[in-house]
Amino acid sequence: MRHDEARPPSPDTAARQEQAPGAVRTAGQARAVVAQLLGGDVHPDGRVLADVQLVVTELVANALRHGGGLTAFAARLEPGGARLVVDVEDGDDRHPVAQPFHGRDPASGGGRGWAIVQALTSTCQVQPLPVGGKRIRVTFVLPPASAGFGPESAG
Repeated sequence: MRHDEARPPSPDTAARQEQAPGAVRTAGQARAVVAQLLGGDVHPDGRVLADVQLVVTELVANALRHGGGLTAFAARLEPGGARLVVDVEDGDDRHPVAQPFHGRDPASGGGRGWAIVQALTSTCQVQPLPVGGKRIRVTFVLPPASAGFGPESAG
């Protein structure tokens, strides 16, 4: 997602969004961006951060490997911090496909990424881009800050 398409960030998340690097080129950089936005673990066992980082790794790696390259990456917290929205864009018009697990050799590599993305996100959309390629937008529902953890409880 381009910066001009984003809703204005709430005051409590604006500083964290501005600190995110402008050009994400690798899965490691994408993981660092979401970790910075989430302010570390947002769940006592670290599951939410781990799930988000796994999903962005899959999306960025697939854009690089199958999508003609990563053309854009953006992550933002919605006002109030209840949801994280992640956009990954690549140059390929084809939608990702989940390969069936039935009859697959469990030791074989690959083919599980899209199923993982769909299983770990609250919503998952694939949108064609006007100039070609696609945007994959995923969202994660985050635990409430009142639960005693998360970016708003730090400090």
